[in-house]
Amino acid sequence: MWPALIFAGLVAVVLLDYWWLQRRRRSERLLAQQEFTAQALLQQQQAYAQAQAQQQALFNSMVEGVLLLDQAGKIKLANQSLTRLLNLKADVRGQTIPEAFRWSALAELADHVAVEEQVLGVELESPDADPRCLQVNASVYVDQEGKPQGSILVFHDITRIKQLENTRREFVANVSHELRTPLSLIKGFVETLLDGAKNDPEVASRFLQKIETHADRLTYLIEDLLTISKLESGQAVMNLQSVPLREAVERAIADLQSRAAEKKATLENQLSDELCAQADADR
Repeated sequence: MWPALIFAGLVAVVLLDYWWLQRRRRSERLLAQQEFTAQALLQQQQAYAQAQAQQQALFNSMVEGVLLLDQAGKIKLANQSLTRLLNLKADVRGQTIPEAFRWSALAELADHVAVEEQVLGVELESPDADPRCLQVNASVYVDQEGKPQGSILVFHDITRIKQLENTRREFVANVSHELRTPLSLIKGFVETLLDGAKNDPEVASRFLQKIETHADRLTYLIEDLLTISKLESGQAVMNLQSVPLREAVERAIADLQSRAAEKKATLENQLSDELCAQADADR
């Protein structure tokens, strides 16, 4: 009987040792699997963070402002150019456009692009104290399976272009007016001469001098057009010298006398002969 008990005890010990060995191996495998999973997760997080950093660096290197929205319409990214362009003071990620900008026109554009999937060349005026004119191109971006993931909006600052367009319009209007004045005066003097004033040598001489003066004025206006072209190309040179202002005002008054007479107004030059300015007399 004792040998049987001893044998049973030995078997029990062997089985217990085997059980503990298998349990330790399972624990080691589980621990190794957990470490592998944790390492893989860490690598995945690092790769995602690196991709995010590269994406951020790419967008921040762009001159254009970029706004990235997710499917819920919340801001995922606003690059540095957009931050400067709209004078943003805080991080707007996680907010909606109305929350971040309080800009209804931009919110409407974001809603529109979600339906149309692409919007090109929309001009919007920023709502800040110093409004800027922005051209916005918007598009939906998709994943590898073609499913929409959100919207991307690219902002181009065209404020300077709009200012130049307005300046050109004003300039054309002003030049048209300036050209019309001497032409109408020349025509009036010519008509007066043809009506008989040419027979009076003194009157004819005075009118011809007026015609010459206004013809010179037209020449100066045409030269001004050429000067503007040179200014835009950086080739213009100012001829600065001491200019007597009384003489310049006297010429302006002479040009305006006929219109002043029509309005029954009196023009008087009260500048002193000594008053001068450093200026380009022709311009």
